Amino acid sequence: MPNRQTTALLTILLIISCTTLCAVTVLADELVPGGDFENVKNGDDLRKDSKGLDWYESRKDTEDGRNLLKLSTKNIHGNATKKAMIKGHPELNTYLSFRLAEPQEITVTARYDILVKEILPDDNRSAFMFLGRIKDKKGGPNSTGKERFVILGFENAETPGKLNLFAREGKETWSARTLVAEGLDVDTWYTITVDANIPEGYYTVTVDGVVEEFELESFMTKGKTPDKISHISFASWNDGAGTFYVDNVSVVGF
Repeated sequence: MPNRQTTALLTILLIISCTTLCAVTVLADELVPGGDFENVKNGDDLRKDSKGLDWYESRKDTEDGRNLLKLSTKNIHGNATKKAMIKGHPELNTYLSFRLAEPQEITVTARYDILVKEILPDDNRSAFMFLGRIKDKKGGPNSTGKERFVILGFENAETPGKLNLFAREGKETWSARTLVAEGLDVDTWYTITVDANIPEGYYTVTVDGVVEEFELESFMTKGKTPDKISHISFASWNDGAGTFYVDNVSVVGF
């Protein structure tokens, strides 16, 4: 039988352990509840902005553009659960956005599954993911360069049926991009993780089983980068159109 000193020591260690675990839980709260889309009723529900913790179509570029955001319940290459789909259109813009439970100013980790079905060849870029904010009150969150901290997108590779994942970083010209992963497959699910250090102005990208911690500068407009992240968005543009699926989105702050 343990003596009183042993019991007291064990109690102290248990309290320290519990305090540490609880602190980690609090600091790493999920900022995008419902990132698996299972609580979304239908496409209208997905597109609607309830002004709370929900997914919504944020660009509002005509009713036709908004309706290109859909809730898919089909089995898409092994994923039979609910997921979001954006159908690309060469003349319309469509955004899927979520306002984080709390804006973040230190570090953010975003993780999501994505399958790209098609990138239209005219501009050869689409299936964008942004971490950023809303600032100019026009076009919704992440709709302009000054609102974007992270810009990731896909392009067709030279080999048919293959894709490249790229980033736009730093203060280079808009046409410049950095290749993060080459030779990915069309119609294949990939899990991407982004770890952003907001004050330092950089982030890393990991593609499970393909690329580990590829470091990039945050995007800059006039030498400035967003000082906080309040939204995550996925998009297809009129000059960057593509069809893709998104699922299992998670964003945590530390």
